[in-house]
Amino acid sequence: MTPVFIMLCSEFFHFTLTANRLRFFTLSEEVQWQNGLNICTELNETLVTLYDQKDANFTDSFLSNIVETGAWLGLHMDRHNVSTWSDGAPFTFNLSHVNITNGEQICEAIVNNRWEGFNCSERKHFMCHKDHNYFLINEAKDWCQAHHYCRKHHSDLVSIRNDTQNQQVIGKGNGATFWIGLMHDGWKWVDNSCSTYRRWHNINGKANAHCSVRIIVIQNNLTWEQAFDHCKAEHTRLLQIEDENDQKAVEQWLNNTSVAGKLWIGLRQSRVFGFWIWSDKTVNYSNWRNNEMPEMPLSNHCGVISRDGYTWSDENCLLQLPFICEEDIVYMGK
Repeated sequence: MTPVFIMLCSEFFHFTLTANRLRFFTLSEEVQWQNGLNICTELNETLVTLYDQKDANFTDSFLSNIVETGAWLGLHMDRHNVSTWSDGAPFTFNLSHVNITNGEQICEAIVNNRWEGFNCSERKHFMCHKDHNYFLINEAKDWCQAHHYCRKHHSDLVSIRNDTQNQQVIGKGNGATFWIGLMHDGWKWVDNSCSTYRRWHNINGKANAHCSVRIIVIQNNLTWEQAFDHCKAEHTRLLQIEDENDQKAVEQWLNNTSVAGKLWIGLRQSRVFGFWIWSDKTVNYSNWRNNEMPEMPLSNHCGVISRDGYTWSDENCLLQLPFICEEDIVYMGK
C-alpha cells in the first residue's frame, strides 16, 4: 500500500516571486507525492527543501500541531543523473571509485593527487574555475557552500573533462585536499537546489521522505559588527527584511524556535545622514516599534527585531545579542 501524507508546500522556503525569505504553507489534503507536487506547482509554490538539522527541527515543530502522519518533502529518486558536475558538464571522464548506496550523497575531492569521495556535508577547501583559470580557495566549506562561493566569485567549482585537465587541477592544488565539482546522488530536490542534508528514516525498509534565501537563527551572543562578519563569512549576510512577506516569514521562523529577547538584523543607521539602511540597500519597508523610526541624536545605530511582538528597534551596537543570518541558495546546473 502506498503511504499517503499531508503535503507541505513552501512559498518562501523555496520561492522567487514576490519575496525571498523562507515561509511554510500547508494544504490539509492527503495526496500521493506527485499529486502534491502538482498542486504546489499550480499555486506557484513547491514542495519543501531541507538544508540542515535546524530546517528539519523547524519543520517538525511547525507540523507538530497540524498533522499526525507526516508531510511530503521535495526529495525524490533520480537514477538517470546519479553523477553530475556542478556546472552541468557531461560526465564523460571518470576517475572516481565511488559506488553509492540507496540514500547516500557523495562529493568528490582531490586527496593526495587522486579523486576520493566524501560526505558532501564535510567542510574542505575547494577549487573554482573561470574560463581556463583555476583558483584554490583556502576556506573550509561544505560542498554546496563551496558551489555557491564559486558561482558568486568565479564561474563554478572546477569540472574535469580529460586527463590533461586533471593534471592541471592537481598541479594547481599543490598537494592540498579540496572539493571539485562532482557530486554522486541518486536523489534530487524538485527545485534543483543544492542541499547536503540527509537524515533518513526507513519506511518498509526503503528510504522515503522540499526562495532563494534561507533563514538561520544564531543563538551565540555577539556585537552587531561581529554578527555582521559571522554571517558574511559563514552564510551570506545579516538578515534583511524588505517587505511584509519577508516580515511574516521571519515571524513564522522565530515562532518555532526557542530563542527569546532581541536579535540583531542587518539594520544600521548612517551616523552622518541619520537614515537607516540594510548592508547594501536602503530601507523601504519597516516595522518599527510604535511605528516610530529612531532618529538622531537620541538613537542607537544598530537594529534588532524583538521575539516578543516581532517589531524593530534600535540598540547599542556593542551589546552582545543572538542574531539572524540569511544564506543565498544555489541551484544545480544553473
